[in-house]
Amino acid sequence: MKILQVSHGLPPQENAGVELYTFYLSQTLAQLNHDVSIFCREEAPGKEEFSSTEEVWKGLKITRVVNNLTRISDPRIFYDNHFFDEAFLRILKKVKPDLVHFQHVIALSAHLLRMAKETGSSVVLTLHDFFLLCHRTHLLKEDQRLCPGPLYGLECASCLGFSLHPRDVRTRLFLRMKDHLPFPMIKWTKRFFIPTSYLCDRGYEVFHRYRYIYEILKKPDLILVPSQFVRKVFLKYYSFIEPKMSVVPLGIPPIKMGGLSQNSKTLPEKIRFCYFGNILPLKGLHILIQAFKGLPEGRATLTIYGSRTPWNEVYYDHLKQQASGLSVDFRGPFQRERLSEALRDQDVVVLPSICYESFSFVIREASSLGIPVIASRIGAIPEAIEEEVNGLFFEPGAPEDLRRCLFRFLRDPGLVQRMASKTKKAKLMDEHAAELVEIYQKVIEKNP
Repeated sequence: MKILQVSHGLPPQENAGVELYTFYLSQTLAQLNHDVSIFCREEAPGKEEFSSTEEVWKGLKITRVVNNLTRISDPRIFYDNHFFDEAFLRILKKVKPDLVHFQHVIALSAHLLRMAKETGSSVVLTLHDFFLLCHRTHLLKEDQRLCPGPLYGLECASCLGFSLHPRDVRTRLFLRMKDHLPFPMIKWTKRFFIPTSYLCDRGYEVFHRYRYIYEILKKPDLILVPSQFVRKVFLKYYSFIEPKMSVVPLGIPPIKMGGLSQNSKTLPEKIRFCYFGNILPLKGLHILIQAFKGLPEGRATLTIYGSRTPWNEVYYDHLKQQASGLSVDFRGPFQRERLSEALRDQDVVVLPSICYESFSFVIREASSLGIPVIASRIGAIPEAIEEEVNGLFFEPGAPEDLRRCLFRFLRDPGLVQRMASKTKKAKLMDEHAAELVEIYQKVIEKNP
């Protein structure tokens, strides 16, 4: 089978969840003797905008197209970007894929789904998050409040000015300031930087985007979602896609278990809490550090794995300042292949997200290593944790409630071992890839 995977990024440049998932899935499909190619966007300052390169990396044929987000005078370019057309059409003609699987189109173009369909390929789309509903991707407003959804575009205009113009001078200045402002002041400061007339102009763009995505979602032959929560959210606004929507939880790559001794630990003198993943405000690390501050000194440690990047440097530095004087260790990035080594001396993983998580690789990776999880009760997270069995929940954005969960382990150190013994192994990538092959074949058979 000739398969073309499409993603908004790929290692080694991009190493977030969907990018890593796309890489490992493609690698596993190739190991199953399928002809796999990848089309992706890359950020490469210094290279010509929308220039493309072809390479073979880790045994995979990859076409990378540069998009440094410099040509953004028109907000539609974030979802309807025809600068990719030439390179995408070229790979469609070269590969002649039986099926094109779109993993993400942010910083690419939703228009590519239409192009793939028009060239005769079967098309599968996975909705990994809420980008096709929300231009901010995570249904989280600028002041960190959850958004109920676009309401057919009516909720979006106040956010649009900032999310679609990140390189505008006014926006850059505001984004620098907002990290140092209390949340209640953010919306008032925003009004100073963006006039009401500008937001009114954006209203038309919001409605256009909603209608455009509505038409694009007619193109895939099958739409996959990783959780029941994502299914519910999308069907609220695009109910017509229900007949071709299927919930298929994602798989994780095999984790090397060498050196991990979680289940053989004696009762720890200190409880070692850990976070690993992206360092972003929506992940709620400021909530975690605030909760950790209230723990008795010398009874617990907190280790944080994650990169400091140009996109999060203000927030990252704020967290380090917030954690000053506490037993908090920022260890920087880690290679996923060494996950078990990074977590071998940790007792509990904490996921303090304040946004709607659509799946959570973190929970499943921790559980596969026999590590219980404390997580906010939000989005699809409850689908991955059985409360009081292999983890605990707290209310999102509530440091006092999170502290209650942290205290549970301090007061009862044996809870670590009891929960560790009941953690569940996640679906591995080889099983998931085989599952997708069957799905691909059925889609192709329906579209001769």
